Amino acid sequence: MSAAADEPLPAELQPGEAAWEKQIEDLYEAFHPAVLRKATLAAAGCTADAWDATQHAFIKAWEHMHDLQLNEVVYWKGWLIKTAVRHVLFARRHHTRHIPLDDNEPADSRILLEDHVVLKETYQGMMEAVGQLSERQRQALVLVHIAGCSTAEAAADMAVSVSTVRNLIHQARARLLAAIGEANDD
Repeated sequence: MSAAADEPLPAELQPGEAAWEKQIEDLYEAFHPAVLRKATLAAAGCTADAWDATQHAFIKAWEHMHDLQLNEVVYWKGWLIKTAVRHVLFARRHHTRHIPLDDNEPADSRILLEDHVVLKETYQGMMEAVGQLSERQRQALVLVHIAGCSTAEAAADMAVSVSTVRNLIHQARARLLAAIGEANDD
């Protein structure tokens, strides 16, 4: 990124819609890719949420331009990115059940029999690997990763220390990764 990207746009704010339209077009052209990129990261790759947040940021910029004093300087790139990222975080916090339709299914969503076979074999292999864990490793792994308990809650349930739970989970993960690696080599 260049140092000029953080500078405010040189156009002076002048009364009149034509000047504001020109300035918002200049803002959009200069900063849209960076704002969209940051919003996409904040949205964990969900392009629908990122586009929505980017559009929201530019709408807010348009509104903000009308309220600015002539001598007020705004570093638009940072302002737009913060506005977009905050919009993503707010939307995710308040609309957690919202699932955009266009980011979930590939264009060709036919499920092939081979996909089912691979999935079933992978599942069976994972279940065999989990079955080979010690009872305490399996219990720690299930409490923390399946039941959603904290390590402190799992430690209380298992009557062991928190560090023991962490160690058991680490051992279980290592064994599962080794089992997955062996299965992929076959």
